[in-house]
Amino acid sequence: MPVILLGIFVLLMLALQALAYKHLWDRGLSFKVRFSAKEAYEGDVLHIKQELANKKFLPLPWVNTRIFVPAEFTFIDRQGKPISPEGKGSSLYALMIYTAIRKKHNFICKKRGVYNLREAAIRANDLLHIQQFDKNMLLKSELTVFPKILDIDDELDFMFKQLDSALMSQKIIDPDPFEFRGIRDYQPTDALKSINFKASAIAQTLMVNVHAPTVSQKLMLVLNLDSLGPWQDPEIYEQSIRLTATLAQRLIQQGASISFVTNGRDCVTATPMGVGGGTSDGHLYKIFECLARVSLGYQRAPMADHVQEIINREEVFIFISPYQGDDFVEAFDDLTSRGIAALMIVPSLNKEDFKWQLTKTHLA
Repeated sequence: MPVILLGIFVLLMLALQALAYKHLWDRGLSFKVRFSAKEAYEGDVLHIKQELANKKFLPLPWVNTRIFVPAEFTFIDRQGKPISPEGKGSSLYALMIYTAIRKKHNFICKKRGVYNLREAAIRANDLLHIQQFDKNMLLKSELTVFPKILDIDDELDFMFKQLDSALMSQKIIDPDPFEFRGIRDYQPTDALKSINFKASAIAQTLMVNVHAPTVSQKLMLVLNLDSLGPWQDPEIYEQSIRLTATLAQRLIQQGASISFVTNGRDCVTATPMGVGGGTSDGHLYKIFECLARVSLGYQRAPMADHVQEIINREEVFIFISPYQGDDFVEAFDDLTSRGIAALMIVPSLNKEDFKWQLTKTHLA
C-alpha cells in the first residue's frame, strides 16, 4: 500500500508540475534587450545589454533566448577577438525563483546605417525537461551608426589645403572673435574694437588682439551617388560618404554655415535627403544622421537634373562625386558658366588605395 500511495503521489506531483508550467511558465517572465548607446561611429565597440527576470515562485531551469541581430555586427570576446557567427545572439540561462540575470554581448559596428533590435525568441522547459514552451517578443531598440571620420593623411591634408586656399581666395575668411591668437602692433587698417588697452598701457604703444580666421560664407555640400555600374566596388561610395562627414566636421569647426544635399535616399522612407544651413554641433549631428541613413539599395535620381535646377548665387557648392559621367560633367560646367561658385572633389579607388582630387574649381 505505501508503494502504491507513493506512486500516486509522484504521478500527482508530475501532473501538478506539468499543469503549473503549462499555464504559468511565462508569468512574471520579462526579457529586456537594448543597445548600450543610441549613436556610434563605424568601428566603435558597443554591447547589447540583456536582462532576463523571473518574478514568480516557479523556477525555470532551462531558458534559451535568441535575439535577431544585424549581420553587419562583428561579435567579440573580452579580449577583442571575433566570435564565430554561429549562435551569436543566443544565450542559455537557469532562472531560479525571483531572480534576474544580466548579460552583455560586445560587438563592433562594421558599417554605417540604422539598426534595430525588433524581435526575440524565448524557449523554456519544465523541471523534467519534458515539456517545451516557446514565445516571441517584440523589442524596441535602435542604433544609428555614423560614417567614420577619416584620418588625415598627407594626401587628404593636401587636398584640404587646396580647398582652404580656393575658399580663402574668395575673401570668405573673417576673424573669429572667440579664438584669441595673440597681440601685435596697431595698424591703421585695424578696427578700434580690436585694441587691447591693457597691453597698450604696458607697451606704451597701441596693441591689438589677433584672432583666428574662420570661414563665414555659406557652403553647400553636394554628395553625388550616381551609379558607377554593377561591377564597381561599393566601398567607393562609402569612402565618399566618409569624406563628406569629415569635410562637414572640418568646415563647421572653422565656423562655416553648411548645408547638405544628396541624391541618395533614406534607408527607411526612401525619400530624398538634405539638411538646411547651420553652424552648430547639433546641425553637424543632423548631417551625420542623414549620412548614416543613406541607402545605396534604392535607385538614385541623376544628379545632373538637380545641378541644372541650381540658381542660388549666395552659396559655394562643393560636390563630392566619384561619378564622372558626361551628363553630370556637362551639367557642372553649365553651372559654373552661369557664374555660380562651385568646386568638385573626385574620390577614386586605385589598387585598393583611395585617392582624392580637387578639380574643376570655379569661384565667381
